[in-house]
Amino acid sequence: MEKEKNNNQHDHLSGETESMISGTRIGWEKSKEEVWLKLEKKIEQEPAGRKNIIFKPWIKVALVAGIALLTGITAFITFYTKTLTVPAGQHAEIYLPDNSRMDLNAMSTFSYKPFLWKFARTIKFEGEAYFSVMKGKRFEVISGNGKTVVLGTTFNIYSRNSDYQVTCITGKVKVTGVQDNTDMLLNPGQQAELGTDGTLILKSGIDTCEIVSWVSNKLSFTSVPLRKVFDEIERQYDIIIDVPGDIDYNYTGTFMKESSVDNILNLVCRPFDLEVTRKTGDEYIISRNK
Repeated sequence: MEKEKNNNQHDHLSGETESMISGTRIGWEKSKEEVWLKLEKKIEQEPAGRKNIIFKPWIKVALVAGIALLTGITAFITFYTKTLTVPAGQHAEIYLPDNSRMDLNAMSTFSYKPFLWKFARTIKFEGEAYFSVMKGKRFEVISGNGKTVVLGTTFNIYSRNSDYQVTCITGKVKVTGVQDNTDMLLNPGQQAELGTDGTLILKSGIDTCEIVSWVSNKLSFTSVPLRKVFDEIERQYDIIIDVPGDIDYNYTGTFMKESSVDNILNLVCRPFDLEVTRKTGDEYIISRNK
């Protein structure tokens, strides 16, 4: 009887609870189907483990500025070139970053990239220079008519217009012609000279002291066309010399640069019965004696 009473009481409570719940209404804003649909779309748009990073405007500006600065620095290091030109009437002694030395004759020009020197010892050069190269990586001198490559030695380069001569003083020097792209290896006392056909000619038994005498302010010529002698005097004294077109002699002689240009011109002209006339302060006229 007691058990039946309890069951009746439980049934009574369940009926009251059911009546209470059935009379209660929860106001959902969206249906169950709409909620699941929205959730699925969000999951598709934002995969698990991925986050969208939003940069603030000033951060973007800083990144762009940093990249531009880095690009500018790289370009500056790569393309920055140092150039030096020695004017007429002067010589110059230059030390390169590796302590290699260049003695530059008058009216000579060279350029190189100082920030890349440790990676490539390369020089572009025109004129005349005596090189004393410290041992190390490949040392390259590029001129209009040829290329000279050494590791560590002394040599002289003469590169003016169509004239090109490389003389090995000590060590070994490799010279490459521009036109035929052939290589020539020089030992001390040997010289590579550009021939009239554009190919290199090997000469031996060269008087190297005479070749580099200009470094000591001595002008020395051995069977040199007279017109080229006058060209060199023009460079060394920064003057202008008007030479007749029909002069075709070779000159041999030596004189010191300390001598006056008037005295030197008279010494050069005398053996050929030529006359020197000073037109202005820095201009001279060469003519034949009548």
